[in-house]
This record gives sequence, structure tokens and C-alpha cells, in this order.
Amino acid sequence: MSKRWVGVGLLLVGAVACGGEGGTGGAGASGGSGAAGGSGGSGGSAIPLVDTALDGACVGGKPPGTGVNIGNELHKVTLDADPEALCNDGSPAIMYVRKAATVQATNRWVIHMQPGGSCSDYDVCYDRWCGIGAYEADKMSSRFAPEATNGSGIFARNANNAFGNLNQVYIYYCSSDGWIGRRSDAVLEDTTGTRPTFRLHFRGHDILEAAAAALAAGVTSDDGVETLPSLDAATHVLFSGSSAGSNGLSHTLDWWAAQVPNATQVGGMLDSIFLPLPEDVTDPTIAATYLTGMQAQWTTVKQTLYHAFTDESCLALHPGADAYLCGLTSHLQLDHTTTPFFSRQDLTDPVSAQYLEAAGATIPQIAAWTYTSMLRLAGALQSSEEQASMTVAPGSYASNCGQHIVMLNSTWFGVAQQNNATVEGAGGTPLTVHDALGAWMLGTPIAAIDTEPSTVSFCPATTSEQ
Repeated sequence: MSKRWVGVGLLLVGAVACGGEGGTGGAGASGGSGAAGGSGGSGGSAIPLVDTALDGACVGGKPPGTGVNIGNELHKVTLDADPEALCNDGSPAIMYVRKAATVQATNRWVIHMQPGGSCSDYDVCYDRWCGIGAYEADKMSSRFAPEATNGSGIFARNANNAFGNLNQVYIYYCSSDGWIGRRSDAVLEDTTGTRPTFRLHFRGHDILEAAAAALAAGVTSDDGVETLPSLDAATHVLFSGSSAGSNGLSHTLDWWAAQVPNATQVGGMLDSIFLPLPEDVTDPTIAATYLTGMQAQWTTVKQTLYHAFTDESCLALHPGADAYLCGLTSHLQLDHTTTPFFSRQDLTDPVSAQYLEAAGATIPQIAAWTYTSMLRLAGALQSSEEQASMTVAPGSYASNCGQHIVMLNSTWFGVAQQNNATVEGAGGTPLTVHDALGAWMLGTPIAAIDTEPSTVSFCPATTSEQ
């Protein structure tokens, strides 16, 4: 059953100004091109997991980081009750929590799924573990994670953030599968035969199931500092995800809504990896390459390697050869997500652009096609394949700044003291993501979408940091 924000109570405690995936890569940045370079087969204990296999075998690269910033505000919960909630290396999944700051917010929640790219072949997974490129082993393991982290962006507890006082849950990403995997013991082999074969667990969706079960039972952090109420008592829940997290949330937002059946208001905040629909790619050669890549990604990676979970109503409406559409986040959002959601994308996001750039597109072309697809969001109530089950028009927000993700970055989310990023909405009013999201949740239709080249965005310095 679809839930709606509008016309019932408020999630927001405080004032709000009204003022893989793609065809050529996996979910999030640094996606592999498929299962090539690895058998993708099931292995037993005779083949070591990635940490053991590559111990001493990495050449170059960076040592692991901590996975999140070290702090003292959100505290770690180890999800070791579920034996299938595993990181790539077999370490247990984790999340970080902080209880609501006020009595009014006791049953109000924000649950955020961490970004962090993906891998789906030997070379990319090897580089990821060895710290060659954008990521290190901390995105494949929980062993390097600190006991606590600080809250920023949507987790910031300050006067500018209407979401800051809620129960906060930050689910740590360590499965390298865009949060959709249900597979243990996938074996990847080096085609040159010069580097060690290793096993990986791709269990992103199982981690979400473990998180949901733990939150329903009520959790206490490992160090005993934070105890949260049961998610079963939640009245208002905002699910959020950035990049790989947004990929996962596009597949699971309706599933998540079903986990909180007693809540009166449930919604989603999808931050980045909204790729253009194939029909909006106007170059026929690029469109053909894009389509072929999406089909191959669906078969070789999402189905075969990850054993992926995806939106069940999409699969029911797109059986057989058309099932690949259920791997495309923009199609999932526009046609199969019936839980109310707000979608944010940058038209010239260099990370999202990698998918179509690999098919031969230029950044201006990608921006124009993304613009066209983003415009469709406001009309989803009339055009969605599941429009009969939708109750609220999606909110949409598209800057043109070259900024990838925003949810845990205070300046880009819009809760810093100054220089917050904005896009002009209706009537020319500059809106931060925070204010646009809040206004939409209170019932105001939001379609704040820039052009290419930019005409209505205010852009601080871009950053890869959340």
C-alpha cells in the first residue's frame, strides 16, 4: 500500500523554509564491466576469501581507510545475528545509530544507505581491495570501521537542519554490489593467471534485511551508548541513499516501506545515479550501445554474479527479455516506485556520466538527456506504469554543478552556515536540497531543474567528500 507525506502529520521537527546501473558499469562509481575476468562461480573453503587471498599480493595502492569519519555522535551496531549479512570479506555488516534528540521525534526516523561504488570483475575488485583508484578495502570490509562517526548533512544536529533531531541510522556499505546482492562465495579469477583467485560475498540486500530486523527489535550500539526504540513503532520514516545507496534504494524503497507497516508517512530521498531513459538518448549509435550494455549488465552482473534483488512489481511487468529495465534506476523511479520519493541528480555529475561516456557520449549530451528524463518525474502520476498505486508526484531537483552526491555534506545538502548550494525553483526562489525536500514533504510540488549550460544553480566548490 502506498504511503504519503502530504496532509498528515510532519516528519520534520522544526521549521522548514519553503523557499549499478548503467549499461557500461556497475552500481555507483568504479563499477566493473561485467563478470569477465572472473568465473563468477560458487566456491568452497578451498578458495580463500579476498582478504586472505590478497594478503601480501597487492602491488601499489593505498592502505584501507576507516570507511566513515571517526567521531562520537553515531555509534556502531554490529549486525552479527544474521549469518548472511556479510561484507565482501566475510566480516559482519554494521550500521551507525543515534537516538532522537527530542520527545517529539521519538518515533521519527531517517535511515541512510552509504555510497561507495561497486565491483563486478576480477580487475576492479582486485583494485578495490588493494586501494588502486577511488576506493580501498574499507568498502569491502567492516574490520577497519571506527566505533563511532560524526553526523553531517542530513544527520547534522543544528538549527538549520529540520531532520537533525530524528532517530538516525547510517547503514555501512561493504558489499560492492549497489546494495542488491544475495550471493555468497562468488569466485573471481585473473584471466592472466598471475594473481590469486579469490572469493567474495555479494550480500547487500541481506545486509538491509538484517538492518531492518535489528531495528524492528530495537538496537543498542556495541559500546552501549545509544539505544533506539523499535522501528515497528515508527510513525514517520525517510529512507535515503546516495550513489550506490541510491541505486539500492531505487530497487528497495517499496520493500523498505513494507518493513514499516505501522508508519503513517514513509518516503524516499534518492541522491544521484539517475541515468537517462534509453528513449531520451537522441544519438542512435550511443543509444544502441547504451541499451546493449544495460542488457549485458542485467544478465551477467545483476542476475548471474549478484543474484540481485530488485523491485518485484517491475519484474512482474517486465518478464523475460525486458527484465533489464528493472536494473535502470530512472525506470524504477518513474514507473515502479509507488512509495513517495524525491530524486536529486546533477546534470553534469562526472561519476554518473561515466556510464554514457563509455558509450561515446559527451558531458553536454548527457546533461541534455538527463534533463529530459528528470522533467518526466513531475508527470509520473499520469505516465507511470503503476500510476494507479501512486499518490504523490515525485519531487525533482537537478543542479548543474558537477557535484556527485550531497546527503551527508552540509554545504551541498544545505544546512551549513553559509554558501549552501542552491537551484532556483518556481518563481525564481533559490532552494537548497534540504529546503526543497522539506517543502515537497509538506505538500509543495517541487521541480527545481537547471539547464545545460547552467542558468539557475549556485555552486560551491565540488567535493568527493560526503
